[in-house]
Parts: sequence; C-alpha cells; structure tokens
Amino acid sequence: MSLHHCSFRHLTLFAAVLLTACAETRQIAVDRPEMTAQPLQPPAGFQSIDGDDYYVRVVSEFSAQGENFLKGGCSDLAPYQKGDLSAALVYRVRNDVVKFQGEASGFLYQAATGKCNFKFDAKKLYLTPWLRLDTGKETQVDYDFYTNANSDLDVSSLVGDVNAASGILALTGAGLGVAIMGQMAGQWVQSNQQNAPVQNQSSAKQSSESHSLPGLAVYSGKTGKLNQAAFKVFQIDEGGFNLFGPETKPLGELKVYPEIASTLLLRAGPEGVPDARDLSFEELRPSPIISVAGNINLAQLIEQSQHPDKPNLKPDWKNYSDVETDCRKLKLTIKALGFNKFDRNALLYYFLANSGDWKNYNIDRRQALDNEIRPKTMAGYRKKNFGNCLAEDDYAVMKAMGLAVNTPADWDQLGATSRQQEQLFSPLQSIERQLLAVLRNTSAAEMERQLYPLLMAADKVNGKVLLQNHLGDFGLESLLNPPAATAPVAPVAVNTALPPVPSAEVSSAVVPVTSPVSPIPGEGAQVGAKQLAEVFLGLKIGELSCARPAPGQQGKGIGILLFTTKEGSPRAKGGALEFEFADGKINRIAFQLPTYRDFEQDIADRPEVGGCRIDPAWLAKLK
Repeated sequence: MSLHHCSFRHLTLFAAVLLTACAETRQIAVDRPEMTAQPLQPPAGFQSIDGDDYYVRVVSEFSAQGENFLKGGCSDLAPYQKGDLSAALVYRVRNDVVKFQGEASGFLYQAATGKCNFKFDAKKLYLTPWLRLDTGKETQVDYDFYTNANSDLDVSSLVGDVNAASGILALTGAGLGVAIMGQMAGQWVQSNQQNAPVQNQSSAKQSSESHSLPGLAVYSGKTGKLNQAAFKVFQIDEGGFNLFGPETKPLGELKVYPEIASTLLLRAGPEGVPDARDLSFEELRPSPIISVAGNINLAQLIEQSQHPDKPNLKPDWKNYSDVETDCRKLKLTIKALGFNKFDRNALLYYFLANSGDWKNYNIDRRQALDNEIRPKTMAGYRKKNFGNCLAEDDYAVMKAMGLAVNTPADWDQLGATSRQQEQLFSPLQSIERQLLAVLRNTSAAEMERQLYPLLMAADKVNGKVLLQNHLGDFGLESLLNPPAATAPVAPVAVNTALPPVPSAEVSSAVVPVTSPVSPIPGEGAQVGAKQLAEVFLGLKIGELSCARPAPGQQGKGIGILLFTTKEGSPRAKGGALEFEFADGKINRIAFQLPTYRDFEQDIADRPEVGGCRIDPAWLAKLK
C-alpha cells in the first residue's frame, strides 16, 4: 500500500511538472503594412481628377482567416503560464486643414488564465467623416502597436479610453459639412480625450512601436490614386509541446483604405456621375444631416452656418439681381460646408428653378424652335446668365447630371437656330406688310395696281395667282365674275314692205354682255390682279390679324392670316387667308376653314409664332 501510495504521489508530481513545462503563452504580432495602389479615375465625361469630384473617408476593416480562428484546439488542460496578455493597434488620425484629430483602435486582443479565456475585438471603423477630396487628401494616419505580457501597461484601459473619445468617428451622415463638421469634430475629440495611462517601462514583456502610413488619397494634376495598407496579423504560440520553437498561425488581415463617393445627397449614377433629375429644392431641404450637435436637416444646416454672408432661400424670384446675389451666397455657403461640385450644383439648380429668368436662360432648343423666338428676345434671355454665381464649369456639371441647362455651346446653336428662323420669317413679314396694305385699300383701281407686282403664278406669269377655296360656297365665283350692266342695242331698221317682225324678235333688242360663271375647281383657278381685287372688295373684309406660318408648313414659304367681314358680306363672320410665296411674290392664295387647315388648335397651342401673336379669343370673332 505504501509503495502504491508513494508511486501515485510521484506520478502526480511528475504530471504537474510536465503540465507546467508544457504550458504555453499566446501573443499577437503584426507585419509591416503592405501598400497597394488603385488608380483614381475621373467621373465619366470629365478629363481629369479634381479635388471637387469626390468625397473621401478612411476606413479600417479586419478580415478574419477562417471561422473561430482563435478557438481552435481550446482545452482547459493547457492553461496559460501568464495571467494577462494583451495587444492592440491604435490609429492616430489628423487633418490640419479642418483641425480634425482623433484616435481609434484597429483591434484589441486580451487573454487571461485558461486558453479559451480571451477576447478579440476588431470592428469596422470609419476613421474620418466624409471630407471633400481636396481636403481629405491632407488626412494623415499614424498607428501604434502595443503588446504586453503581465506588465503594468493596461492596454484594455488604453483602448477603452481611445474608443470613448473617438465616438465622433462613427458619424458618417450624408452632407456632413467640412468646415463646421471638421472644426466641431476636432474640438469634441480634444475635449473628450483622456490621457493614456502611464506606462511602466520596466516590464520586459512589453513592447510598442509607432509608424506613419503614406497618404491614402493622392491626386495631382490630372491623375490620382487610392492607397490601401494591409497588415497581416498573426498568433504566436510559445512553450507547451512546441519543441521546435514558436508556432505562428495567421489570424487575418487588417486593412486601412480610403472610400470615395461622388454624392451624399443624390442618387448614385453610373461611372461616378450622380443623377440629379426629377427633384426639387423643397425635396432636398429636409435631407437629414448627422452632426455632433445632433441630427438636423439640410435647410437648418445652411441657416446655422457661420458663413458671414448667408443666403435668403426665398428671394424675390422676379428680381433677377436679387436671385443672382442669393445664388452666389448659397454657392459660397454650401462650398464652405464641404459639399462637392455635384451636390453643390444640384442644390443651386433647384434653388434657381423658381426663377423665370433661369427658365428662359435654359430654354429648350425644341421649345425655342416651336415658338420661333426672335433673335432680339433670345439675346435678352442669354444676357441673364447668372454669371455672378455660376461659371461655365458649373453648367457643365449640371448637364452631366442630366439637368436641363444650356452651356455656351448650346447657346451658340440656339442663336444660329434663331437667326435661321429669322431668315424664314423676314420674307413672310415682308409679304405680310404688302398684303395687309392691299387688303386695307378700298379702291379697286389702286388695289389692282398694288396686287399686280405682288403676284406671279407658278409658270412665272406676272400679275397672276392660283386662287383656291376651302372656305365653303360663299359665292366666290360671283365675286370673280360680277354681273356687268346691260347695254341697249341700236334699233334695227324695219322695211315696211316686208312682213312685220314678230314681237318675240323685237324683244331681243337688249343683248347681255356678261360671260357665264365658271366654278373654282378643287385645285383652284388662275386669276389676274383685277379679278383678285374684285374678290377682296366683294368680301367686305373688316379686321385683319398678323400673318404667321401656316400650321405644319413652317419653312415652306406658306403664311396664314385671319380676317373678319362686315355686314353685307357674302361670307358671314370671316375665315382664314393662306398664301404661298417665293422670291418675294405670291403664287397661291387659298381661303381656308379650320377643318381644312387646323389653325385654331395651332393658335391655342402657340399663340405667338414668328413675332405674330394671335390670342385664342380672336377666333371667337370667326364663329
């Protein structure tokens, strides 16, 4: 019994010594970062990188290698030899432009007695808020790596203090302004940061190292790049049954990289250009903004801005000067708040959308063509170009986002179109002046003299014109062939020696001199200046409208004007007179009803065409 008892005691002691000898420790190691670069491309449609193109923020993210990577082989039979082991990587971030600085932990590892008693904390972090690229490129990231084993350095408390002071780094709301956000964030971090615990330099199992990362967002001239730092993180097990030295196992990879966005307020578009269509200023005003002071909306952010010249968001929209001034104030304010060129110009576009001068300046080419706007009017539109607020680049950005604006090149085309239309309208207006002078004349002889040089038939016969009637049966043929006065014929000498002349023959002594009336065929009939003058006088024309291109006949040398008639006219109320011309001569005239040429709808849709305005109320005179 004593032998067995003694043997058991020695065996137990040997096992304890063996377990103690085989006890292991685990430490965390980090390699120097590997840097990779990715070209920074300009947004689609732009030739080079601009600091106003993007927003940038710095992100820290840990990618684990496998699942439960620290728990593999957990066993209570192999306790740690040391009671406390810890390691941490801490970022120090600063941006002197906006007076921003802060700290955050990339990861924290803690282990206590018992192999499975550990904690590994590596959350995705935003090390900076969104900053416009020209400001964000100045961000500097340094990092410290701490390790300790049973030392006086309380890494856990250090990381806790860092994370408590760096809560601002989680604020990533859309539209967070650079000037206000940066200064306020920096002040907030400074006021909340606590001093790191005093480190005991006597510990042999404590180490720390500090490094700086290269710039993460870089651009100069027309090119740029985005740099990513990748730290490989390892677990190192020492002691235990590792007879051939420490065993190194990969845990994962810690990455620090810049993230970019072209907009914080709009819909993300393809190839880096946002889509700003189908919005309004009223829809953009309540956009939520996350700030240190709490959540506010975009309108409140602008109102609370410390900019010395804040805009009036509801100016007198009919006063061009006031609108242009407040546009400039808004532009400067939102630029100071940190918005890039896409978000900034979308806000400016929809702010100006309430201005009639803005709509005129950005008139659609088709609209200008349909309304035949005169060159003088177009020049007035172009003059109010909001030049004290917007530059050519601003219009180019708006256009790239799908917004309806006119660039200088668009205006050059509009001007050419307007001049081309003027070339079409000038001959029409020249014929109009001559024709109205004819129709207002009351003398048949004078009217004929005026008409003769104005008329030339298609076969080049002067003083002739093709006359058509689509106004209905109002006696046009009678007006073309008015009944002539009958003339008595001299008595015929009667030979008394002959038998007496029958009374029927005697009654034929009066001979008519009129010619038979021929109806106007569908394609019309050629008439002379004298006949046309008789028609116009016989109609007893009253009021006359100005002349405009006939509906659907623009550019074809066909004009139309409306006329009313006086009492006693064979045509009650009136109608439309269509005329076709070439080389300063009228070659066709047609009386028209709206059922044949829908001038009523054309006037309702476009009251003013080619400088001629006919109010829809004018049509009531014809009915």
